[in-house]
Amino acid sequence: METRKEVSDPLIRIIREGVEERELVVNTAKCVACGVCAEACPVDAIETTVPSAVAVKGEQPIDIDEETCALCGICAFVCPYDVIELLIDGEPMTEKGLPKLPKSVDIDEEECIYCGLCEQTCPQDAIAVEREVPKPGDLVMGEIEIDEEKCVYCKACEEACPADAITVTRPTPSAVDPEPEFSIEVDKDKCVYCGVCMRTCPEDAIKVGCMVCYGTTRGDLPRKGEIDGTIAVDGARCVYCGWCDFVCPEDAITVTKPYVGSIEVDDETCVGCGVCVRVCPCNALEFKRGDTGEITEIVVNEETCAYCGACAKACPVDAITVVREDVTAMPELPTKAWEKALERVLGPVKK
Repeated sequence: METRKEVSDPLIRIIREGVEERELVVNTAKCVACGVCAEACPVDAIETTVPSAVAVKGEQPIDIDEETCALCGICAFVCPYDVIELLIDGEPMTEKGLPKLPKSVDIDEEECIYCGLCEQTCPQDAIAVEREVPKPGDLVMGEIEIDEEKCVYCKACEEACPADAITVTRPTPSAVDPEPEFSIEVDKDKCVYCGVCMRTCPEDAIKVGCMVCYGTTRGDLPRKGEIDGTIAVDGARCVYCGWCDFVCPEDAITVTKPYVGSIEVDDETCVGCGVCVRVCPCNALEFKRGDTGEITEIVVNEETCAYCGACAKACPVDAITVVREDVTAMPELPTKAWEKALERVLGPVKK
């Protein structure tokens, strides 16, 4: 059976046709050259570039030797970022009984208030949030009256209104129309009956009463407005870093990362070059600066580290130690080869 390679940036495809068709698809645009796949590969068919060269120079992060590759799927199994996918007869390998390390982002939309903090924080722009909030007019009750006998259409109320609920129309007088028709309108869907216009009006032409504020309602108060929306995670972008889980104020997001581990930075060895910050796809590392602006140390938020080890591989002075201690959940492995492959990626990350 002949195996061929097809390259169509950013994808690399290794294809073997026969009784069973297998296709290994690598998305190089998402790859950070962490090298987990290369460490696991039982036939040494994968070569990864130094992560700093990928981040700084834009070099190709990964290459696969199609003549050596066995299309076993182990690389897809261990990849922390779903950069590699194995298709068997056009279907994901998991549909054919082969395992993948658990990686997921689960959102409880019953708890989510669609605040958008996850979208704001996500390092890969993988989350999209849309929110619908109630109109002010649905939440308040009140009255507003404008005495147009007193009103001089000065526009002070329009400028002062914090809700942009007042519109004053004041055409410029001319010889043809020396006394044009002026008007003032209040958008009841926007007005919150705050009284700013009333207190601003120089002619005392506006009267406002908020029934909710002063307890003068007859019958039921407006019910509390409901917030609705949508939230979606782009699996093609997500790196399962856990930032969305970490920042969510409602505990509505749960991220399952593939690896459990640890990361340490030796401040005495670190030279502050910033390569680790640049290569990290998770924004888990950041410079801390002193009062005068100088860089004092690299800070790690381990809650959002995926333990891929790209930072350790990129560090020119070996100041970072990353250890993949275990997997989050152990799937059933099909053969001893898979078990040995997993053993090779666990432990301290090596250059």
